[in-house]
Amino acid sequence: MSKRPTPTPAPVAAHDQPAQAAAAFALLSACLASAVFWPIPAAAQSDAFPNRPIRFVVPFAPAGVSDIVARTIGARLQETLGQPVMFDNRGGAGGTIGTDLVAKANADGHTIGIGNLSTHTIAPSVYRKLPYDPVKDFSPISMVATAPNVMAASATLPVKTLKDVIALSKTRNLSFASSGVGTVFHLAGEMVNTMSGTDLTHIPYKGVAAAYPEVIAGSVPLIFDSIISATGHIKAGRIRPLAITASRRSPVLPDVPTMAEAGLPGYELNFWIGIFAPANTPGPTVGRLNADTLKALQTSEVRQQFAAQGADVAGTSPKELLELIRTGIPQMAKIVKAARIEPE
Repeated sequence: MSKRPTPTPAPVAAHDQPAQAAAAFALLSACLASAVFWPIPAAAQSDAFPNRPIRFVVPFAPAGVSDIVARTIGARLQETLGQPVMFDNRGGAGGTIGTDLVAKANADGHTIGIGNLSTHTIAPSVYRKLPYDPVKDFSPISMVATAPNVMAASATLPVKTLKDVIALSKTRNLSFASSGVGTVFHLAGEMVNTMSGTDLTHIPYKGVAAAYPEVIAGSVPLIFDSIISATGHIKAGRIRPLAITASRRSPVLPDVPTMAEAGLPGYELNFWIGIFAPANTPGPTVGRLNADTLKALQTSEVRQQFAAQGADVAGTSPKELLELIRTGIPQMAKIVKAARIEPE
């Protein structure tokens, strides 16, 4: 039986070759287009923000003003971001240890931190080797609050006014507590010394929570603190408020005079608190954090919690917060110099 010959393909005519090439190119283009525009699987989008818990660094001990504000805002961010917010208290060195931790964290938005007048505008003047640059090493998110400070005395100290303290200081050594060297509370006490001629001795602590037992006992008779964290002790009668450091009285303590009213004309030191991320955090991530923070500040719950502690809501854009720092550093430098605080 003979084998059937294998058919030989007919040769392609020369005039058909361009048409076939065009058809092949069209098919290849269609395949590439479908590959490029095919929806990306969810697993490939794992770098979207946020995709894991947020670390919220508080550079002060628990129970202080920055800690209270951070936890109030953080609770709302947890809801809007859809991720747990984990608080990390890193007190010490006037807040510079925890602040430096934020500066050196990964710039992906998953580490943020509280900063304030002390850490970002006073610290450059009171530390010779500040481990971070307040302007260059951070991506500002938003200011969140302003809070007046209060000068208070232990209930055991026989004084009722600032003038009483000034008079008593001429007969005995008096000391005041603060949450650390270079903090706004330290500076507030030194301003009293400068403007009244007193020589109150500064006793720094790693946060006001550590200071209060000794202040209440009277071993350190005076303290400068935020109204936010001092209010509980004032209402309980453990300390006696003497004067407010801001330019106007606080609605929380309407009977307590300002420093100017109490006998130091021209005395004014306002305190602000903000949220920061590391420098070079992506713009969209900063925008998301800013929007969610401003949204939190508008809630009645946050406003009520702040008001109950004597703080005012103060949301800003990242640019506005950055400008506040840039202008605040030289302003605080003048106060530090006048107070004769030697850089450490």
